[in-house]
Amino acid sequence: VSVDHHSSCPGVAQIQVVWCDEQGEPPQELEENDKVVVEHHSVNSLNERFHILEPTPTLGILSMDDDVLRPCEAIDSGFFKWTLNPTRLVGFDARSHSIEGDGHWSYAYLSTTEKANLYSLTLPRYAFVHRDYLNWYIKEMPAPIRETVSRDVNCEDIALSFYVSSLTDGQPPLLADYWAVKSMLKLYSPKRISGEKNHKALRDSCVDSFSDMLDLKDKLRPVTFMNEEHQFFDCGATAITEFPSNIRMSDRYVAHTKMLKRWEKKSPQDMVKDVQKLLGSTAPKAFVNGLIQDTPPWKERWKATGSKSP
Repeated sequence: VSVDHHSSCPGVAQIQVVWCDEQGEPPQELEENDKVVVEHHSVNSLNERFHILEPTPTLGILSMDDDVLRPCEAIDSGFFKWTLNPTRLVGFDARSHSIEGDGHWSYAYLSTTEKANLYSLTLPRYAFVHRDYLNWYIKEMPAPIRETVSRDVNCEDIALSFYVSSLTDGQPPLLADYWAVKSMLKLYSPKRISGEKNHKALRDSCVDSFSDMLDLKDKLRPVTFMNEEHQFFDCGATAITEFPSNIRMSDRYVAHTKMLKRWEKKSPQDMVKDVQKLLGSTAPKAFVNGLIQDTPPWKERWKATGSKSP
């Protein structure tokens, strides 16, 4: 479902599927998609999601989990911001760190991030990153960080976000437009890393130790998450937002800009309806396949396995 959707987006040049050989052979239909390259990884580690084995045709990589969908237009929101700011990570999922009374850093969930309206990291379950950062993650980032990720089967997302911030003088990642951030469609999976009992404790430890190893505690500061004045559009840290006048814009960029200009003239309610329409065009196959939680097809598919709502 994910591959079919993302391969339909005009901005996607290629999809590289990180396949762990311990899982056996990949589904045949992956091999039948012209945009797909299946990377066979012999090492079973979350670090491998950032290990590029096959040359990529683009500098910009959308690092993503296989259980997250967003409309093609939302993907472009992040991509166009990344093309203007290629040294930064541009994500869709804002998170933050908290500083405890003893000075230790801990991991802040989305609820805390939204309540404080501050963020300092993003999750590469859906984020644009320059491919050089992925190569450096594997070859140059402090080895103890990668070892922690492999041992705990967790925190690779915190590691990449903090690593890029450490290479950009402690700057936080950038975020796509707020409407795009909120356009996520989560596909159901009966088993999740985030469902483990020690998940929060592991992430607290990662945030504290990684920030020490990357020398971020005196540099990385949370910044405003949502701009109340332009709540649907302006989101996250300050970024370059306009291309130089002497650069010819692609037809896709022109169409995207026109869509945003139309939305600027609409009421918030009408804009929400437009985003819901985009989500509706993204979701049909996921719905039919029982991957949208609490829908009739989902109940029919998973009742036979005894899976419960997480």
